[in-house]
Amino acid sequence: MLQFMVEKLGEHFSAHGMITDIVLRSDRSLVAEEELQEVIISFAASEEEHVPVASIHLFSLPDQASCEVEVEVSYPGVQGSDQSEQLWERARVMIPEISLTEKRRYLEPGKMAEAVIMLDYHFVVEQPITEDEELQLENVLERFSSDLGKLVSFSK
Repeated sequence: MLQFMVEKLGEHFSAHGMITDIVLRSDRSLVAEEELQEVIISFAASEEEHVPVASIHLFSLPDQASCEVEVEVSYPGVQGSDQSEQLWERARVMIPEISLTEKRRYLEPGKMAEAVIMLDYHFVVEQPITEDEELQLENVLERFSSDLGKLVSFSK
């Protein structure tokens, strides 16, 4: 399912931005004796520095016929509650269940070294079996790709 999703997302993403990296991560638990695989796709509107970047995490679910898609879009340099609130409100119009996380890093009291705003959401897709299910999946992936292209294009 992971390979299928990478191929499908590659097809849909090309019209809305660019994939900048794809990583396959495999973790083996020494306690539970199980292996988890994850694909991380980095996606941006351009290759420029300091632009919003999306990390799309794909996880195979235990039934191997479905996949969880977790999306995190980072906005470097966005500072202030007004900017982050405006960004969040614009994103919620497209994706009502999207959440906002603010990260600030200080090297000494009162001097912020870095600020990042992150919008994130997730959903699950099923491996299509029938033609109707395949059409529904194509529609979901096209909407997802279009929305993600808009999210990484939001300016401050």
